[in-house]
Amino acid sequence: MLPQEPVFFTCEGMRLMGMLHKPKRTPAPAIIFCHGFTGTRVEPHRLFVHAARYFCKKGFTVLRFDFRGSGESEGLFQNMTVSGEIADLMAAVSWIEKKGEVRKERIGVNGLSVGGAVAILTASRDPRIKAVSLWSTMSDFSPIQQVLSDFQTKLTTQTFIDIPSGERVGKNLLSDIGKHNILTEISKISPRPVFIAHGTNDTVVPHWHAKKLYEKAGEPRYSLFVEGADHTYNRWDWQWAVIRHTAKWFKENL
Repeated sequence: MLPQEPVFFTCEGMRLMGMLHKPKRTPAPAIIFCHGFTGTRVEPHRLFVHAARYFCKKGFTVLRFDFRGSGESEGLFQNMTVSGEIADLMAAVSWIEKKGEVRKERIGVNGLSVGGAVAILTASRDPRIKAVSLWSTMSDFSPIQQVLSDFQTKLTTQTFIDIPSGERVGKNLLSDIGKHNILTEISKISPRPVFIAHGTNDTVVPHWHAKKLYEKAGEPRYSLFVEGADHTYNRWDWQWAVIRHTAKWFKENL
């Protein structure tokens, strides 16, 4: 196995934990992984671990990290906002571009679900991100609003709610997502390339979201629909289909 090491960097006074994967030859292009809502830098069935190690074998330096309040990073999940995760990703870009193993003019981002939305919103603001890969990403925040809809009355009298995952979500999340338009922002990324992958049986973020993202993204753009796959590609063939296609795309575009 190629070298990997635990790392950390800071954002707004919080220590964010990550894992850095190093290829045989450096300096190399870098890819930063952004996990989903209530996820971590590992993700279900070690999806991000498998992907990071595979990308590393293909010649990329890879950083997968936990957003504030998630995984091993500092902070509380109930304080999580999209704006906060945008700041975290920008801090990750600033950290990795200073590493000797990285070609700082060739940094890409790979985001899953809400992590993909964060990747879009960050790349539209930060020209240091040269390529954006999106897995199971929403075109708007309605999937989160739907999850929280049963609890919105409580949020008028409480600062947080408990959700079925066991996490607490703060009221600031609902007000914050209203500040961000994913479709408007994805149109600003071109001429930097965008890759959009989605499972056709995703019940968390239906695959029509991917079609809307593709319509709004400028060229160059590429889409992959994994037949029958769910939100996190929870089968061996689905998982490796998206990993291999994404690695090939990054090789061609980063």
